[in-house]
Amino acid sequence: MLRCKQVSDALASSKYWDLPLRKRIGLRLHVAFCLVCGPFNRFLMLWQDSTRHYLKHEQEDPPPPDMKLSEDARKRMCETLRKEKS
Repeated sequence: MLRCKQVSDALASSKYWDLPLRKRIGLRLHVAFCLVCGPFNRFLMLWQDSTRHYLKHEQEDPPPPDMKLSEDARKRMCETLRKEKS
């Protein structure tokens, strides 16, 4: 069984879904049953899953061209932001 430090290091140093299957299963089991690091690492895994799904969606379905800001709108936004900073 993995120790809390090993699980936390593995989750912090890489994306857990890129790890070998055996290590991913060990991570999931530890996180599911550990009262010490489980809640934090469950959140971290959820966050990584959300990021992965977002990136996959962005690559497969980019925003349509008509959703981009016009150059005029972009300039107005920059001017407004500069005024608010001053």
